[in-house]
Amino acid sequence: MGTRPRRGLATQGLTTLAHWTFHDIGLFRLELGHRVNNPSSCAVATRAGFAAEGVQRSKLRYGEERFDVEIHARLATDPAPAAALLPYRPD
Repeated sequence: MGTRPRRGLATQGLTTLAHWTFHDIGLFRLELGHRVNNPSSCAVATRAGFAAEGVQRSKLRYGEERFDVEIHARLATDPAPAAALLPYRPD
């Protein structure tokens, strides 16, 4: 399995979702978590403006195996990231 070219679609999607929830719905804080052994998810969260806040030990379980989860959050008052927004209709 080779590496796929990065197009930034996941970052754009997450940035668009955050923009929509802050501006159209009025939420103030968004949180997300990813397994600590998933650097790609961490990179997407960081590029979308979500700051790392800590690790929740053994939070996820798949079968008999448990995984630590890194928590990221973004506030409505945080600066918007440079990622472009995807087209969306807020209706």
